[in-house]
Amino acid sequence: MSRRALYLDCAGGAAGDMVLCALAEAADCVALIDELPEKLGFADVTVDWPAGRPGGFAARRLTVGFDDDAHPDHRNLADVENIIDGADLEPAVALMAKTVFRTLAEAEGEVHGVAAEEVHFHEVGAVDAIVDIVGACIALDQLAVDEIVCSSLPMGSGTVDCAHGTMPLPAPAVAAMLAGVPVHPAGVEGETVTPTGAALVTTFAQNFGPMPAMIVDTVGIGGGPMDRPGLPNVLRAFVGEINKSADIGETDHVVVECNVDDLDPRVLPVVIDRLLESGALDASVTPIVMKKGRPGHLITALAPEASRGAVVEILLRETTSLGCRSHAVTKHHLGRRMETVETPWGPVAVKLALAGDTVLRRIPEFEDCAALARKTGVPVRDILAAAGGGPVEDE
Repeated sequence: MSRRALYLDCAGGAAGDMVLCALAEAADCVALIDELPEKLGFADVTVDWPAGRPGGFAARRLTVGFDDDAHPDHRNLADVENIIDGADLEPAVALMAKTVFRTLAEAEGEVHGVAAEEVHFHEVGAVDAIVDIVGACIALDQLAVDEIVCSSLPMGSGTVDCAHGTMPLPAPAVAAMLAGVPVHPAGVEGETVTPTGAALVTTFAQNFGPMPAMIVDTVGIGGGPMDRPGLPNVLRAFVGEINKSADIGETDHVVVECNVDDLDPRVLPVVIDRLLESGALDASVTPIVMKKGRPGHLITALAPEASRGAVVEILLRETTSLGCRSHAVTKHHLGRRMETVETPWGPVAVKLALAGDTVLRRIPEFEDCAALARKTGVPVRDILAAAGGGPVEDE
């Protein structure tokens, strides 16, 4: 089974016009964006696609022209939603665009300590920001992808001037949208990720990380207006197919781990039990050699994202480690089903490993087999063999 995927490579950052240009080029829907001002009721607005070569790249760029006097100084969330609702847009596009603006409003509200509905958009409520966001949603709808992954976001340093004055970078509204998003220093001064760009990529992307294994169909390149020495000011949209077996599932989890060299080893079984009780799906201890040649242990837990905090707390509370690390992983797994098998000595729960409807393996629950062995005096290996369908060895 294949899935259509979009990978956003934010090499030079993320701004609304960069996202729109990359997606519009990848979807080959520039003509739909040309029609957008009229749909939004912006009779004075024009869109233009000037040639650009930021950092040497041939990239699509966008400029939005309009009469400042024909538009208010700011808009609130309801104003923007009314514009979107009044436009002739596909329902999915309108919903997506309103979700992006809701994300922006909540971030601005968090920064200023007010409700999202009370936020006054200045820069992000301007005509060009509305065109960027709604246009990007139109292009994404045209791409009809099943999965969206975004790269780590490069963060510039310094300050930026806006309607609220001089702000540190990343801008406070951007910072409010970065929970769970990987970032790295861009090595340049200036704003590389704008509030509009952050709202678009954090709303669109289901996952952040490296490009997935895929067969690329098309690439769209969106460029920003500034030249940044050492950093090509482009955002690329890769669209292609991810081939996945219908019989193998995938689940996003986190791995949390720490190294210890001064922990009483008798504590380790307790730590593993506590990790599993806290929500970890699996936990293990691996002998390692640490700095200065010291023997130690690597304690590793696999957990759902929702249990990350609880697992971290257990590692820091129950071990001697002063810190731990975590990273996102994808768990590939077969289907599972439980059944009960009758053996000559009693019932045993058996886990079936499934590839679709095909049973690949039968794994007897060891604790059930061990309990029957203790009760009957029969060797546990005989009970395991009987529960697994293998031959029972004669004594």
